[in-house]
Amino acid sequence: MSYSWIPVPDMEKLGTIKAREEPLQRESGAATPNNLNLGLVGSMAGNVILPPKSPVIHVDEKGIEEVRQALQACADLGLAGDMINKASFPLPTFHVVLDEARRQVHEGQGFVIIRGIGLSDSAQNNNNMFLGLASYIGDVRGAQDKQGSMLTHVTASKSWTVPPELRHGIHTNTGLAWHNDMGTDVIALHIRSLAEEGGNTFVASSWTIYKELATSYPQVLELLCEPCWPIQVSGNPPRHIVAPLVQIYNNRVYLSADPGRLGLHPVTAKASLSSSIPSLTTLHLQALEILSELATRHRLMLDTRPGDILFINNWALIHARDSYKDPKDGPGRHLVRLWLRNSELGWKVPESMRVPWEAAFGPNGDGYPTGVTRREYPLAPSHEYKPPKYTAGSAAFVLDDEDEVNGGNTEP
Repeated sequence: MSYSWIPVPDMEKLGTIKAREEPLQRESGAATPNNLNLGLVGSMAGNVILPPKSPVIHVDEKGIEEVRQALQACADLGLAGDMINKASFPLPTFHVVLDEARRQVHEGQGFVIIRGIGLSDSAQNNNNMFLGLASYIGDVRGAQDKQGSMLTHVTASKSWTVPPELRHGIHTNTGLAWHNDMGTDVIALHIRSLAEEGGNTFVASSWTIYKELATSYPQVLELLCEPCWPIQVSGNPPRHIVAPLVQIYNNRVYLSADPGRLGLHPVTAKASLSSSIPSLTTLHLQALEILSELATRHRLMLDTRPGDILFINNWALIHARDSYKDPKDGPGRHLVRLWLRNSELGWKVPESMRVPWEAAFGPNGDGYPTGVTRREYPLAPSHEYKPPKYTAGSAAFVLDDEDEVNGGNTEP
């Protein structure tokens, strides 16, 4: 994998909120607020600074053979879905490399790419391989909707006739603003195929953003740390919590923000329906824009390839996607997503950020959230797309219990 420093891009291409009425001035050399001790935070262990070298793990021939043998054993025993774990997907020597990758995701640079295994002609083998390798990074999987979707297909299928504006953002070719997948520790992405142009994934360090906010925009940082942000947790009926987007906890900087989940839902506002969820204020929107600008300033573009598996620490890094164009022939951009937690190295979740997290992992963090009675691992995107009643967030957080994150009618 290669990466590069990129100048600040066209914000509209990344889908960033643009709502500033009067620019907030950069407060050069401003003192850090008393309750945000930058010197203390600067000494903390575990905060992520993006690496000066490529974090790609190239799988050697011995590792590839171990993966092949594990896949064959799963096929012989008819294993799939929840049955795929470290015990059923043994990697006698390659597990040592994955153990180091797990440590890097949680305690090092915050993300790694595994490269070299390739893709199978079998959708089931691709799923099993993804689940097997991912189980070494995170042994607990989070549900991505109330229907129990454990895998999400991130694509804009050419077979879908539903207009893009009625789909989840991840099911269009538009850019996705800087965001975290609110509710998970680690994001795993299996790159099945890429766009003809664009569709790049970007990451930026929460710690680096925090430092610049503390030294240059302390008022914005104070607002981001205040428990004053309305976060949607249900669309029917409308329900929200109020929480901070940034928190220092357990000697680490946590960032958990998705502009699409903040404030009054557009469907509710457009229909002039009554709702207890407040709209974002001008100061809220200004703070989000500065957060986005700083993420863009410090971003890394990831040069992923088909067959790669990308793991991102979702507390330590914020991510975005630019718009893309699919080829006329072929599948176009297609990623598959898992939400993961490592029961040994996973970051302790602050109380203020637990509600979205428990919706995915359950109150005990065991991957069985309240109300989820089944766990589905679809092999492919749905043939027909069912428009969701409500959708919120760049990560396609589903607000209605009857909707599912893959657009409905997924292939089992």
